[in-house]
Amino acid sequence: MDQPTSSGAVAVAYVLAAIALLGWLILLPGLASLDSSDAAGNAMSQGFAGLQAIALWVVLAILTLLCLGRGQAPAWAALAAVVLVPGSGVAAIGALELLAQTEQPPYLWPIVALAAPPPLIVAFCLWAITPSLRARLPAKVASIAVWGAVLALSLSVLPMQAIRAVVLQKQADALAAWRAEVDAVPADAPLWRWTSLLGRGFYAEDDVIAKIRDLERRQTDAEAMLKRGDFPLVYLGRFALDATPAVCEGARAELQSNVAPLAVTTPQTQPFADIERPVDEALSAMQWLLGYGCAVDAESQAWETMATRYRDPSYAVDELAALRDPAALGRTLRDSPEKFSQLTDKASLRAWLKFADDAKLHDAALVGARRVADRTEAATAMLEDKDSGPGIYVLIAAIPSLDLEATPRFCAAALAHVREDDLDKVYRPTADDPRPYSELLERLGAGEPLTVLQWLAGHGCNVEAELGEAEQIVRAYQDSPERQAMLASLAALHRR
Repeated sequence: MDQPTSSGAVAVAYVLAAIALLGWLILLPGLASLDSSDAAGNAMSQGFAGLQAIALWVVLAILTLLCLGRGQAPAWAALAAVVLVPGSGVAAIGALELLAQTEQPPYLWPIVALAAPPPLIVAFCLWAITPSLRARLPAKVASIAVWGAVLALSLSVLPMQAIRAVVLQKQADALAAWRAEVDAVPADAPLWRWTSLLGRGFYAEDDVIAKIRDLERRQTDAEAMLKRGDFPLVYLGRFALDATPAVCEGARAELQSNVAPLAVTTPQTQPFADIERPVDEALSAMQWLLGYGCAVDAESQAWETMATRYRDPSYAVDELAALRDPAALGRTLRDSPEKFSQLTDKASLRAWLKFADDAKLHDAALVGARRVADRTEAATAMLEDKDSGPGIYVLIAAIPSLDLEATPRFCAAALAHVREDDLDKVYRPTADDPRPYSELLERLGAGEPLTVLQWLAGHGCNVEAELGEAEQIVRAYQDSPERQAMLASLAALHRR
């Protein structure tokens, strides 16, 4: 006969049950997409899911102890609960690890082992502490049904882990065999021997691409392959090739050849997903060709026409249309070529400065930069662009060497960078924290902002406020001959 159960205990149990079910409902939706983002996003999603699962099982454990202590359940069922609640939590963590790679067996099946136990545990706990529920459902039936199911679900993770282990071992064996194949290829083997090793899904194929980029014969071999029509176009922009007329014409011919078999006679009968990969690969090749001055109007039109005849085309169709924008022709070559040798008399200031940070190319890059006709306007635009990236620091350091015109707009833009990015942010020692002047130069980047400030002052820019601030910063550091020389230089630049 049931013993009376405290109404307070019942109320607490129902509150804990509601909390557990709420946590369960929050956890469930994300379980199928723990690997759908980039590496950082996936790590964050998996970390949050792990914390949510741990919190959920902690609540389930507290609920179970309360219901077993204040409710009514057979001794053997109570023992099963004490063992299986934490056991199912361990299994849930194992299921989460499997769900971090849902594209591999056992795919999404681990969700069942993680999602099913919590409502079963909640149901048993509420049965154990609620007299009316115990009266309707025999203890033997409730206990066997719940804990038998929880046990089966928890144990199901073991064969799923075994399946994953077999898959991972096969992948490791395949990778080892592929690496052996790569190692067996002579360093001077033709390009087509190297490209036969690509596209097999191995993350380490970047090692092969690095070898290809060092292959002296890659340009002539690539032109030969494009002429034959067997070059993997998806890699066109990754082999450090030059967009020679032979590359341009060969790639265009291969693009036209590849699009023909994909055409469908009846529009909207097949999903775009059927051709998404070849479209993306062709798009990548055409973007590279266009950026290096090879017009692909006919090819992009052919691929766009073909793609729009498929059902639910992706954004790639819009990008194919954008390839016919005249302003995009040669943009990469003008603004950001991959190699120094690809720079021409049409290259922008940004393109030359891209290589000025390389000690071997620094002097030659600045010589080329000084030949850019609109370099003052280009430098001003870079300084005004808050998203110019690391290249802005190369520009700041190069200002004294670029033969620029100190226009009011340029002066304002350059001073803004010197003031906001250097003078305002540099550390100013206090009297009880003396620092050597050499440390200031290190903090400022070998003193470049001060050098730029001197150049601006010497070319007529109004830098009175900045000169005063720079002098205060220099005086905050310990005295030295170099410090005295800098102070003298700054003082001489003040307007009289």
